[in-house]
This record gives sequence, C-alpha cells and structure tokens, in this order.
Amino acid sequence: MSKVVYILVEGPTETEFVNNCLYPYLFKHGVSVVRPIGIQISPGHKGGDVRYEARYKPNIQRILRGSEDLLATSLIDFYKLRSDFPKYQDAQNKRNVIERVTFLEEACAEDIIDPRFIPYIQLHEFEGLLFTKSDGFAKVDGIPERNLSELNQVIVDYPNPELINEGEGTAPGKRLKRLIPGYSKPLYGNYIALENGFDIILVKCPRFRNWVEVLIQKATV
Repeated sequence: MSKVVYILVEGPTETEFVNNCLYPYLFKHGVSVVRPIGIQISPGHKGGDVRYEARYKPNIQRILRGSEDLLATSLIDFYKLRSDFPKYQDAQNKRNVIERVTFLEEACAEDIIDPRFIPYIQLHEFEGLLFTKSDGFAKVDGIPERNLSELNQVIVDYPNPELINEGEGTAPGKRLKRLIPGYSKPLYGNYIALENGFDIILVKCPRFRNWVEVLIQKATV
C-alpha cells in the first residue's frame, strides 16, 4: 500500500496537470492516491500569490497534521517567488539559478522539519514544461505560422526547457501569451502537455524528473 501524496499547487492549471498527467504516471509506478491541494488564500478562493508564512507553510503544516500515511510536497513556480521564503536573500548569492532553487527547497525543508515533506519549486515556471515538443503547439488552432515557428525555435534553443529564463517578457508564460492568440493557461496548459506526452517532460526536464522519482521512491517504500 503506497503513501497518500498531497501536492500543494498554485491554481487550477496545476491541479489539472497533476490529475491528468502526473497522477497516471505515478499510478503506473505504484502510487495509488495523489491529491492536489490548491493554496488557500481566503475562504472560497484558491490560486496564485504564494506567500510563505501566510499561505505555503500553513497549508503544508495542515496537510502534515493528517492521520494518513502520507507525503506532502508542492508544485509552485520559482518565477516571481516572494522574498519571504526562508533564506531567500542568501539564495541570491548562489552561482546559478539551479543552485538558488535547490537552496530554497532545502531552506523550506529546514524550516518545516518533517521527513514526510518534500519541497519542490518548478524552475522557472510550470509553462516551461510545455516547451518539450512541438506537437502540442501544432494542435492549437489559430496560431499564426510565424508565431508557431518562434515557439518551435524556443524548443530548439532550450534542450532543457526548465532553463527558459525569467525575463519580464521572455518567461515561458509570457512567451505563450504573446505567441498564442487568446492564450488561457487553464485551457491550453494541460491540452498542450497531454498532446506532447508526459514521458518527454521527464526526458527533457531533469529537475522535474528527479522530483517525480523521489515521490515514487518515498511513496512506495
């Protein structure tokens, strides 16, 4: 019997991604129950604006108070992460962005001391996972040919799409909004991910793949 895996997510797009893409893969590898939990902002409203002390930490602690045999983790974006995360300023002194994100994850684990907690911060944001393959973009109606070519060029330029940068106009989500007419993250995000397939995300996104592998290992022991 596997542990129940709770995943704290930013909003409805990530919830759908967990349910439709991540969970089927975890299920095939022995993880039978996965529950995405939207970050509680106020009663009746969930999603976005991940404040550590007011939202992230209390939600993780609430999950950990459960009586089930469980794991608690998260799927939140590094892009525009708030500075109230533990050791945020210290993280800025790290050599590169991968070291910064890893340092922040470790700081969260040190602050919420519980072996059932596996912090994860997506580099740079969820939308980067959509730049793994051109198939998903090709299936979206109404993308001008020039824009489609630019989207495909991003895939060529970034063999690891997790490294697509955090510029105000060049972050993954900003590119999608600019190049896909009427882009809606909840509508298009999971459609593109499903068309591309989950396996290609694991192949091209090493930090994400490592997180998934850790979840499987810890949930099935």
